[in-house]
Amino acid sequence: MRRPCSAFTIAELLVSMAVLTLLVLIASRMIDSAANLTAQGSKRMDADSQVRPLLNRMAIDVSQMIRRSDVDYYVKSSLDSEPGNDRIAFFCSAPGYYPATGSQSSLSLVSYRINAGLTSAQNRMERLSKGLVWNGVSTTNNPIIFGLQAIFNNWPAATDATSTDADYELIAPQVFRFEYFYLLKTGAISNLPGASGMPDVAAISVAVAAIDQKSRILLSDSQVTDLIGRLKDFDPGQPSYDLTTSWQSTLDGIVDMPRVAISGVRIYQRYFYFMPSR
Repeated sequence: MRRPCSAFTIAELLVSMAVLTLLVLIASRMIDSAANLTAQGSKRMDADSQVRPLLNRMAIDVSQMIRRSDVDYYVKSSLDSEPGNDRIAFFCSAPGYYPATGSQSSLSLVSYRINAGLTSAQNRMERLSKGLVWNGVSTTNNPIIFGLQAIFNNWPAATDATSTDADYELIAPQVFRFEYFYLLKTGAISNLPGASGMPDVAAISVAVAAIDQKSRILLSDSQVTDLIGRLKDFDPGQPSYDLTTSWQSTLDGIVDMPRVAISGVRIYQRYFYFMPSR
């Protein structure tokens, strides 16, 4: 008597292959999803690693800004509304890069800008920290100079986006957009300081946009310049205006640039409060 042979039928084999294929597809989708999440997280950490130290450095500088009626500062005002990327320059009690000769003072000239010149730093954030000497000890290096437009007249590179100065450093290569506005002591927000200037300001609110290195290489410098222009300036004429929401809405609507690059743009905002005047 012959015993029946036990084996898989063709239908069972086909079903098994279909199930195996489905499991492989599900596993590959999960791996791709995990890889994308890891890549996005890496990009965010890349941007965070630059922006956080930048904002912390700004907080230190702003907290030590010299705000007196006889001391000059170059900020957004009725004289210069600074369309596009903003610039700010002021005398500060933080140390800077001092010249090789002369007696070092405890003061420096600090400036922040996005470089708009045709250099390797184009569309990247720079910080100038020029250590000043005491008055009368040098015929070539300026001390702190009092009076209106002292910074513009004596350190023009601190007030524009293209001039070169050896004391500029590339502080945040991934930051390409820089905008700020004022919180006045009255509680109002404005793109102009008060009638008495900076003494009327309670805080400066800074917003920056950064793009990680892997995303940035997908954009040309001209595309980054175009992107800078699309991220609108602060508009005090709209009471409910939210700068970061406006920027994110603009980014979400861009279709003529690689989405993988635009999705790498991160927006940050922070208020820097001044100590109450004594």
